[in-house]
Amino acid sequence: MNGNNTPQSWYDFAVMPPMDPRSIVQTISLQDQGGTMRPASFARSVSWLHAAPTWANPPLIVTPFSTAVPNVTVPNTNDFGSVEAAAAWNSLHAMTSTSIFVPIAVEKIMFLKAGTAFVNNIFLDFIGGVTSQDILFSFRDNSVTSGDFTGGGAGTIPVFAFPTAPTYGGTSRNLQVTLLRPGRYSVALRIFDSAPNWSIYEMDWIVL
Repeated sequence: MNGNNTPQSWYDFAVMPPMDPRSIVQTISLQDQGGTMRPASFARSVSWLHAAPTWANPPLIVTPFSTAVPNVTVPNTNDFGSVEAAAAWNSLHAMTSTSIFVPIAVEKIMFLKAGTAFVNNIFLDFIGGVTSQDILFSFRDNSVTSGDFTGGGAGTIPVFAFPTAPTYGGTSRNLQVTLLRPGRYSVALRIFDSAPNWSIYEMDWIVL
Protein backbone atom coordinates (compact mmCIF):
# COMPACT_ATOMS: atom_id res chain seq x y z
CA MET A 1 0.00 0.00 0.00
CA ASN A 2 1.10 3.59 -0.50
CA GLY A 3 1.31 6.29 2.17
CA ASN A 4 -2.42 6.97 1.92
CA ASN A 5 -3.27 3.33 2.68
CA THR A 6 -4.59 2.95 -0.86
CA PRO A 7 -4.28 -0.64 -2.12
CA GLN A 8 -1.96 -1.12 -5.05
CA SER A 9 -2.66 -4.81 -5.66
CA TRP A 10 -4.87 -7.66 -4.49
CA TYR A 11 -2.17 -8.63 -2.00
CA ASP A 12 -2.88 -5.41 -0.11
CA PHE A 13 -6.53 -6.23 0.51
CA ALA A 14 -5.67 -9.13 2.80
CA VAL A 15 -3.84 -6.88 5.26
CA MET A 16 -6.22 -3.91 5.14
CA PRO A 17 -8.60 -3.41 8.06
CA PRO A 18 -12.27 -3.34 7.09
CA MET A 19 -13.97 0.05 6.94
CA ASP A 20 -16.76 0.79 9.41
CA PRO A 21 -19.99 1.90 7.65
CA ARG A 22 -20.84 4.05 10.67
CA SER A 23 -18.23 6.47 9.37
CA ILE A 24 -20.73 7.60 6.72
CA VAL A 25 -24.13 6.17 7.74
CA GLN A 26 -26.15 7.47 10.68
CA THR A 27 -29.22 5.29 10.09
CA ILE A 28 -30.36 2.87 7.38
CA SER A 29 -33.68 1.03 6.97
CA LEU A 30 -35.21 -1.31 4.41
CA GLN A 31 -38.90 -1.85 3.67
CA ASP A 32 -39.98 -5.45 4.09
CA GLN A 33 -42.41 -7.40 1.92
CA GLY A 34 -45.36 -6.25 4.02
CA GLY A 35 -44.43 -2.57 3.70
CA THR A 36 -42.93 -1.99 7.15
CA MET A 37 -39.68 -0.06 7.40
CA ARG A 38 -37.08 -2.15 9.25
CA PRO A 39 -34.13 -0.23 10.74
CA ALA A 40 -30.78 -1.98 10.65
CA SER A 41 -28.51 -2.23 13.67
CA PHE A 42 -24.74 -2.27 13.78
CA ALA A 43 -23.06 -5.66 14.09
CA ARG A 44 -19.74 -7.37 13.57
CA SER A 45 -20.65 -10.08 11.10
CA VAL A 46 -18.98 -13.44 10.64
CA SER A 47 -21.35 -14.19 7.74
CA TRP A 48 -20.78 -11.24 5.38
CA LEU A 49 -18.94 -13.81 3.32
CA HIS A 50 -19.58 -17.54 3.24
CA ALA A 51 -17.19 -20.46 2.97
CA ALA A 52 -16.82 -21.41 -0.70
CA PRO A 53 -20.20 -20.19 -1.94
CA THR A 54 -21.25 -20.00 -5.54
CA TRP A 55 -21.88 -16.30 -5.92
CA ALA A 56 -24.92 -15.40 -8.02
CA ASN A 57 -26.21 -12.25 -9.64
CA PRO A 58 -28.13 -10.22 -7.05
CA PRO A 59 -31.94 -10.41 -7.14
CA LEU A 60 -32.22 -6.61 -7.01
CA ILE A 61 -32.58 -3.85 -9.56
CA VAL A 62 -33.31 -0.16 -9.25
CA THR A 63 -37.05 0.46 -9.43
CA PRO A 64 -37.92 2.21 -12.73
CA PHE A 65 -38.05 5.98 -12.29
CA SER A 66 -41.57 6.04 -13.73
CA THR A 67 -42.76 3.72 -10.94
CA ALA A 68 -41.14 5.24 -7.86
CA VAL A 69 -39.16 8.48 -7.83
CA PRO A 70 -36.32 8.57 -5.29
CA ASN A 71 -36.38 11.61 -3.05
CA VAL A 72 -35.08 13.32 0.06
CA THR A 73 -37.36 13.95 3.05
CA VAL A 74 -36.99 15.79 6.35
CA PRO A 75 -38.51 14.07 9.42
CA ASN A 76 -38.52 17.31 11.43
CA THR A 77 -41.13 19.36 9.59
CA ASN A 78 -40.39 22.34 11.84
CA ASP A 79 -36.88 22.54 10.40
CA PHE A 80 -38.01 24.90 7.64
CA GLY A 81 -34.54 25.47 6.21
CA SER A 82 -33.96 21.76 5.73
CA VAL A 83 -37.48 21.30 4.32
CA GLU A 84 -36.72 23.96 1.72
CA ALA A 85 -33.32 22.42 0.97
CA ALA A 86 -34.95 19.01 0.43
CA ALA A 87 -37.59 20.50 -1.87
CA ALA A 88 -34.87 22.20 -3.91
CA TRP A 89 -32.88 18.96 -4.06
CA ASN A 90 -35.90 16.96 -5.25
CA SER A 91 -36.59 19.44 -8.04
CA LEU A 92 -33.00 19.54 -9.27
CA HIS A 93 -31.56 16.05 -8.74
CA ALA A 94 -32.36 12.69 -10.28
CA MET A 95 -30.99 10.33 -7.64
CA THR A 96 -31.16 7.19 -9.79
CA SER A 97 -31.26 6.64 -13.54
CA THR A 98 -34.32 8.03 -15.28
CA SER A 99 -34.03 5.44 -18.07
CA ILE A 100 -34.58 1.69 -17.98
CA PHE A 101 -32.19 1.29 -20.93
CA VAL A 102 -28.89 2.10 -19.22
CA PRO A 103 -26.39 -0.77 -18.79
CA ILE A 104 -26.58 -2.66 -15.50
CA ALA A 105 -23.00 -1.58 -14.75
CA VAL A 106 -24.03 2.09 -14.48
CA GLU A 107 -27.45 1.55 -12.92
CA LYS A 108 -25.61 1.28 -9.60
CA ILE A 109 -24.67 5.00 -9.64
CA MET A 110 -26.83 6.94 -7.21
CA PHE A 111 -26.77 10.55 -6.00
CA LEU A 112 -27.61 11.20 -2.35
CA LYS A 113 -27.69 14.14 0.03
CA ALA A 114 -25.49 14.37 3.11
CA GLY A 115 -26.71 15.73 6.43
CA THR A 116 -28.34 14.39 9.57
CA ALA A 117 -31.54 16.35 8.83
CA PHE A 118 -32.18 14.41 5.64
CA VAL A 119 -33.48 10.93 4.76
CA ASN A 120 -32.59 9.63 1.30
CA ASN A 121 -35.27 7.35 -0.16
CA ILE A 122 -34.10 4.92 -2.86
CA PHE A 123 -36.37 2.27 -4.35
CA LEU A 124 -35.35 -1.27 -5.31
CA ASP A 125 -37.15 -4.24 -6.88
CA PHE A 126 -36.63 -7.86 -5.89
CA ILE A 127 -36.84 -9.86 -9.12
CA GLY A 128 -37.57 -13.45 -10.10
CA GLY A 129 -39.93 -14.00 -7.16
CA VAL A 130 -36.94 -14.14 -4.82
CA THR A 131 -37.19 -13.11 -1.17
CA SER A 132 -34.67 -12.88 1.65
CA GLN A 133 -34.47 -12.88 5.43
CA ASP A 134 -30.72 -12.27 5.58
CA ILE A 135 -29.50 -8.89 4.31
CA LEU A 136 -26.45 -6.96 5.49
CA PHE A 137 -25.08 -3.55 4.46
CA SER A 138 -21.43 -2.49 4.42
CA PHE A 139 -18.68 -1.10 2.22
CA ARG A 140 -18.20 -3.23 -0.89
CA ASP A 141 -14.45 -3.60 -0.44
CA ASN A 142 -14.87 -5.13 3.01
CA SER A 143 -15.63 -8.27 0.99
CA VAL A 144 -11.94 -8.70 0.19
CA THR A 145 -10.34 -7.85 3.54
CA SER A 146 -9.49 -10.37 6.23
CA GLY A 147 -11.88 -8.69 8.65
CA ASP A 148 -11.05 -7.55 12.14
CA PHE A 149 -10.87 -9.55 15.33
CA THR A 150 -12.89 -7.45 17.77
CA GLY A 151 -14.90 -9.59 20.16
CA GLY A 152 -13.96 -12.95 18.79
CA GLY A 153 -11.36 -15.29 17.45
CA ALA A 154 -12.50 -15.09 13.84
CA GLY A 155 -12.41 -12.24 11.37
CA THR A 156 -15.53 -10.10 11.41
CA ILE A 157 -16.88 -7.42 9.08
CA PRO A 158 -18.55 -4.27 10.48
CA VAL A 159 -22.06 -4.12 8.99
CA PHE A 160 -25.55 -2.84 9.43
CA ALA A 161 -27.77 -5.92 9.79
CA PHE A 162 -31.46 -5.79 8.92
CA PRO A 163 -33.80 -7.75 11.20
CA THR A 164 -34.09 -11.40 10.18
CA ALA A 165 -37.67 -12.06 11.34
CA PRO A 166 -39.45 -10.28 8.45
CA THR A 167 -39.20 -11.32 4.81
CA TYR A 168 -37.87 -8.86 2.25
CA GLY A 169 -39.23 -8.99 -1.27
CA GLY A 170 -41.52 -7.37 -3.77
CA THR A 171 -41.14 -4.23 -5.84
CA SER A 172 -40.57 -0.56 -5.01
CA ARG A 173 -38.97 -1.47 -1.68
CA ASN A 174 -37.72 1.67 0.05
CA LEU A 175 -34.11 1.82 1.20
CA GLN A 176 -33.81 4.80 3.54
CA VAL A 177 -30.45 6.18 4.62
CA THR A 178 -29.19 9.25 6.47
CA LEU A 179 -25.60 10.10 5.60
CA LEU A 180 -23.06 11.95 7.70
CA ARG A 181 -20.72 13.39 5.10
CA PRO A 182 -20.20 13.92 1.38
CA GLY A 183 -17.94 11.79 -0.77
CA ARG A 184 -18.06 8.88 -3.21
CA TYR A 185 -18.52 5.46 -1.67
CA SER A 186 -18.73 1.91 -2.99
CA VAL A 187 -21.27 0.18 -0.75
CA ALA A 188 -23.17 -3.08 -0.98
CA LEU A 189 -26.02 -5.22 0.27
CA ARG A 190 -25.01 -8.83 0.99
CA ILE A 191 -28.05 -11.01 0.33
CA PHE A 192 -28.72 -14.66 1.12
CA ASP A 193 -32.00 -15.35 -0.64
CA SER A 194 -34.71 -17.99 -0.96
CA ALA A 195 -33.24 -19.56 -4.12
CA PRO A 196 -30.91 -20.12 -2.13
CA ASN A 197 -28.12 -17.93 -3.49
CA TRP A 198 -25.45 -15.68 -2.04
CA SER A 199 -24.99 -12.35 -3.80
CA ILE A 200 -23.64 -8.83 -3.42
CA TYR A 201 -25.68 -5.90 -4.72
CA GLU A 202 -23.25 -3.06 -5.34
CA MET A 203 -24.13 0.64 -5.23
CA ASP A 204 -21.92 3.59 -6.17
CA TRP A 205 -23.05 6.45 -3.93
CA ILE A 206 -22.11 9.99 -4.86
CA VAL A 207 -23.01 11.92 -1.72
CA LEU A 208 -23.29 15.70 -2.04
